[in-house]
Amino acid sequence: MYDLVVIGGGPAGYLAAARASSSGLRVALVEGRLLGGECTNWGCIPTKALIEVSESYYRSKILRQAGISLDVVSVSWEDLFGYVARAVSRSREGIRVLLSDVEVIEGWGRLAGPRRVKVAVGGSARELESRYILVATGSEPKDLPTVKVDGEYVITNREFFELKKLPESMTIIGAGAVGVEIAAVLAMLGKEVYLVELLERPLYFADPDVSAVVERSLRRLGVRMFFKSTAKSVERRDGSVLATLSLGDGSTKAVETERVLVAVGRRPKVENLGLESVGVEFDARIGIKVNESMVTSVPSVLAAGDVTGPPQLAHKAFREAVIASDFIIGYASPPPRGPIPQVVFSHPQVAIVGLTEQEAAASGVGYRVFKFPYVALGRNTTALLKSSEGFAKVLVSEDGRILGAQIVGNDASELIHVFCLAIAKGMSVKDLADTVYTHPTYSEIVGELANLALGRPMHIR
Repeated sequence: MYDLVVIGGGPAGYLAAARASSSGLRVALVEGRLLGGECTNWGCIPTKALIEVSESYYRSKILRQAGISLDVVSVSWEDLFGYVARAVSRSREGIRVLLSDVEVIEGWGRLAGPRRVKVAVGGSARELESRYILVATGSEPKDLPTVKVDGEYVITNREFFELKKLPESMTIIGAGAVGVEIAAVLAMLGKEVYLVELLERPLYFADPDVSAVVERSLRRLGVRMFFKSTAKSVERRDGSVLATLSLGDGSTKAVETERVLVAVGRRPKVENLGLESVGVEFDARIGIKVNESMVTSVPSVLAAGDVTGPPQLAHKAFREAVIASDFIIGYASPPPRGPIPQVVFSHPQVAIVGLTEQEAAASGVGYRVFKFPYVALGRNTTALLKSSEGFAKVLVSEDGRILGAQIVGNDASELIHVFCLAIAKGMSVKDLADTVYTHPTYSEIVGELANLALGRPMHIR
């Protein structure tokens, strides 16, 4: 008898297993593919490794602005993907060390009862009994009815990171986080990129002024974008794919590239888990229904991570893993589930937490918005890759509390956490203004915004 059996070895699964095990519980983790799940193997880690390389390559080309001319003699795509693969391998091995006191079982798990998990390994099966079961099977890429993924020429992010070399040209369907990040990577490496989006702008979850900065940056990098458009069909040719696009003006356009990447979102992985057989409530489109302790409609079954629905982010999965494991361990006060920041490692970076202007306006809550530009920061004047159009903005309640923040510019992924803390702790703009920020740093934008909101701006008129 186990104390906890976890189905899925991604961010939610491995962290919950490690945390429960470190508290002395007997834990087993069942994973049919690779430890680390989507984030480690095909998402967060390989994407950021590739972004690091592409930005360095791009910087080398603009160093001439500072009087330094560099010639890139050659690029070994095999070695480049080897670098990315090593980053993935190191991350995965770190997870394995973290699970050293957990029984890791390779196989596919499904619920066989409220306290039983059936594990299929090849042609055989075994059954595990446990006080609690945590379903953490993550999510998988969505597909399109008009575009069939073949895994070779029409691919998702999973197959993208299994390529041996980068394609010279690519059509990307979907301008969400995955599509925009990969478009920026390829463009900075000098590849031909077409970005197709059903909605009227990229990164629809951000406010329009943030999306506009990203769109202009991508266009400057050479990305050709089509909004209010979709792929009507794709046709595989000899060494390429012909995509027929249905454009927003009613016309069609044929685009031929080496590969087509489908990046239209993700769906929770709930098929073949036996959820119905034990009475776990779920929606196939949204995910498994859970309460504030991550407990499902069956008291002995919990769920965490992408499988519980959006936002489908690794750090959201980590937080839900902590909540679930704390419940199983018996801690009385689990942490809150939010606020959850959302970051896109585009060029420039985008980071969001709390209410957007769109959400605040729709909810009817009273707010004021303040915006501070990157060009007024001393640190930005020193940067080789400047965020000339970048800015941070904050939504402030009528009593001065932080309701939400958005940043588009260098280091946005790091800066957003100050606003996360402010929202989580109910801090006011005065609290942020009373803090001293190092000069010259991008973090000064927090204090500048706070002082602006108080009506006493410093480096802006």
